[in-house]
Amino acid sequence: MSTDGEWTLRGDLELFGIKLPERFDLEEWAASLRNQPAQNTMIFATAAAIVFYYAERAHNPKVADFYDALIYCTTNLSVGYSDIFAKTPLGKLVGSALMPFGPALSGAALDGPRDPGRRETQKEILETLQQILAQLESQKITS
Repeated sequence: MSTDGEWTLRGDLELFGIKLPERFDLEEWAASLRNQPAQNTMIFATAAAIVFYYAERAHNPKVADFYDALIYCTTNLSVGYSDIFAKTPLGKLVGSALMPFGPALSGAALDGPRDPGRRETQKEILETLQQILAQLESQKITS
């Protein structure tokens, strides 16, 4: 926590025993989630449910046990429909983290790992399209 009393996410997470690295690259972390989408979705949802449960259990009558927290978190992975609403700042933070990442993770969960050759295929398609465009433009100029 900051010594001057200023709120910081890092400081609040440290109160819960969660230590973030000094340098955290969100883009790199998000890209790494594509490697094992089903496993990462389960880990992400379970970790979020644990944090949500500990944040909400004494403050939210709708969160009586871990499974209530799990229901809240898993519904945020898709449509976000639940009768449970976050009451604490940390609970709201968990919901805010789940809502942008959750649908993408759950949508990719059954796709399997990313094909390493996909990037090369996309490059070949782009090169072919550029050649076609160049040929069409040259025909347009001559006519």
